[in-house]
Amino acid sequence: MAAQKDKYTVLYIEDNPANLRLVAQLLGRRSDIHMLSAAEPLQGLELAAEHKPDLILLDINLPGLNGFEVLKHLRQREATRNKPVIAISANAMPKDVKKGLAAGFDYYITKPIDLGELLQVVDMALLEGSK
Repeated sequence: MAAQKDKYTVLYIEDNPANLRLVAQLLGRRSDIHMLSAAEPLQGLELAAEHKPDLILLDINLPGLNGFEVLKHLRQREATRNKPVIAISANAMPKDVKKGLAAGFDYYITKPIDLGELLQVVDMALLEGSK
């Protein structure tokens, strides 16, 4: 279980329905997490502005705006500037991970998603974000 807060809001921006379902099922087991999801980037940015989630999970390969562009928008907005953002991507080469972290993602998870790793990183990000 994560930090001192009763309920965290996590936003997952992902266009693949199977990945959305998997993460929703995983986080749905946690009574301390309320998950929002967006299947496309602009909807995700709107939800982020409206709900100010504690954590944002962000696919890199999105239609329209890619994850790097979405991250740039999130970092420019006061409401989401300091929120932890975890990249979730099929781009799994070390150079991809390095590029993601250099761009400002707090963590970088590769697909196929290792569920144990995802839960661990979500907990770390929520703890850091609540400080």
